[in-house]
Amino acid sequence: MEHDPFNPAPRKSLVQRFQEKLAASRFLTFSLLLHVVLVVMGGSVVLFKQYVAPPDFAPDGPLVGSETAVRPPEPEVVQVTETLTQTQPNISAPTVSAIVSTTTQASSYQLVSAPMPMVKSLGEAKLGELPKATAVGIAKGLPATMAGRAGGTARAAAMKMSGGKDASEKAVMAGLRWLKQNQKEDGSWGANYVSAMTGLGVLCFLGHGETPEAPEFGPTVKKGVDWLLKKGNEFDGRMSLTKGQFPSHGGVYEHAIATYAMCEYYSMTKDERLVGLVKKAVTHIVEGQAPDGGWQYAYAKGIDSDTSVSGWQIQALKAAHLTQLNIPGVDEALDKAMLNLKRVQGPKGGFGYRKAEDRYSLTGVGVLCTYFWKQDKDKVVKDGIEFLLKQAEDTYRVKYKGDHADLYAWYYHTQACLMYGGSAWSKWNRMFQDEIASSQSPDGSWPIVGGKGGPGGLEVNAGGSGPVYRTALCVLMLEVFYRYMPTNK
Repeated sequence: MEHDPFNPAPRKSLVQRFQEKLAASRFLTFSLLLHVVLVVMGGSVVLFKQYVAPPDFAPDGPLVGSETAVRPPEPEVVQVTETLTQTQPNISAPTVSAIVSTTTQASSYQLVSAPMPMVKSLGEAKLGELPKATAVGIAKGLPATMAGRAGGTARAAAMKMSGGKDASEKAVMAGLRWLKQNQKEDGSWGANYVSAMTGLGVLCFLGHGETPEAPEFGPTVKKGVDWLLKKGNEFDGRMSLTKGQFPSHGGVYEHAIATYAMCEYYSMTKDERLVGLVKKAVTHIVEGQAPDGGWQYAYAKGIDSDTSVSGWQIQALKAAHLTQLNIPGVDEALDKAMLNLKRVQGPKGGFGYRKAEDRYSLTGVGVLCTYFWKQDKDKVVKDGIEFLLKQAEDTYRVKYKGDHADLYAWYYHTQACLMYGGSAWSKWNRMFQDEIASSQSPDGSWPIVGGKGGPGGLEVNAGGSGPVYRTALCVLMLEVFYRYMPTNK
């Protein structure tokens, strides 16, 4: 019908006009609706992901045989897969429960008795009431694995993550105060193996985050480090405190432990006074490595290296690696050391002394030192952890006054299980933590270890350096919750 301007059509309704405009713009309308739907769907996906996605800071602590993370506190845990058959204790195996007790010649290294002054009991202090180490004096760029030492807050968080208790921290503080009280005027500790005892003493304070600037323990740390520095320079980096060749037995232990302490101290403080000495001391270890990758008494280079000797050298070299001083040969020596550890691993997953065996007392050494450097949970580590825990449950009970008490073995077992994490750590933590903390003497030291006929070890139970050695090992065990954090970085 032709449009007549003088006779307009009747006015259309609002609905009719809307329908006409909608029809005219149907393509635009469809596009608008499509975009609205897409926006709504996209927003829903984002919100859903934010709600269900796990945090990217979940702790790395897989169980033995699984990838479930540690979730302390742990009222219920998944048990370790136990596929190994029970083994009888190796009665003929030397008990490696002291610095020098891995051969039948250990009896010739008895310590001389010496009176040890006493200090008062700490009472019933709670974790929150104990003095906190400050971050003063701790260098920036502290390695991630040592981050738990950076002050009271970091330490408390690490303890909570790994299941540490108030009683354990109270025991650590009592032990540190006993060590402070029993430090000799020149800064050293002990009557025998003085270099090693001083190294262990310093390691205890460093493990708690203490440096020379710390309020309560600063002077103690400074005196200990100054003694190591003075003696080390006097003997051209030989921390056995001998000139020329290293002694046939204890000297290699002493050298490694003192070097370990100096490397940790440098990493925490960047005290330039120690650079030259650290480099010399570490170089002695690198150059003393045997062809099979291990180490031996007197840094000899024969066949069949000693796993006990090697354990302290590896700890010292890992600490040297963390200094970031890039000392030549350190990383290569650690790589080579892994070959020797693999050489002495037994068929059931344990580690031997000089050949492939399954010795409970040395398995922690093999596992910790392998993981310390390789930092992965391969078959060597997994088999060692399973063997260690099965033996601890079936035969070698963790009892301080028991016949199988072995502080040396427990020192390594504790670190190895924490580094592995998961149910391995949960199980070992239940075995050792309360037992060690509750065995402390009222004065803050730890008493003679073992029951009738127990292996204890002359250096552990005799006078002289015995109280220092026992106390240092127990403090280091109870500092495990924050001393070295599990990390694959």
